[in-house]
Amino acid sequence: MSISGTQIVSEVEKFTGDPYVYGATGPSSFDCSGLVQYVLRQLGVSAPRTSEAQWGWVQKITRAQLQPGDLVFAQFPGDNASPGHVGIYTGNGQVLSAEDPALGVGYATLASWGSSIVGYGRVPGSAAGTSSAPSGGLLSLFLPSDVTGMFETAAGLFQKLMWIMNPESWARIIAGVFGFFLLAFGIGFLVAAA
Repeated sequence: MSISGTQIVSEVEKFTGDPYVYGATGPSSFDCSGLVQYVLRQLGVSAPRTSEAQWGWVQKITRAQLQPGDLVFAQFPGDNASPGHVGIYTGNGQVLSAEDPALGVGYATLASWGSSIVGYGRVPGSAAGTSSAPSGGLLSLFLPSDVTGMFETAAGLFQKLMWIMNPESWARIIAGVFGFFLLAFGIGFLVAAA
């Protein structure tokens, strides 16, 4: 199911002013990733729960590619995960998110998030901006779908390679392997002691 960025923005704007509650996933209070998940669920898209998982799920884009309906990820002091915050870009340099317990769901500017911004992402299956353009763009008018599909496959492979090359990904892999060996050593120690 393809949704437009305009649909995402229209849906999230319905919740402006609703309370911020850590861990809340709607329908009347939200935390940042709970708001994103709830909004997308209303549009028929199943999104992960946390900002960290949503960051891994989205199609990474640059700031120059940012369109209304795209997600903006940030890391503020005190955030437990990386990235610890997510909002929905609504256009004109504005982000709507559940950020502030005092204000609830509200607007911030990209400028106010500044150097805290980790990156930008497009919801899988969405067409950014105001229209639902067919995937493949202009190439799909001139090339058969099996050829354009080859380019989409190559783009997916490139995204996976970029994930592997990201130092943050390596830190997670190394920490996971170290944790596994530590667990195995602990179990071995307990078995030997018994």
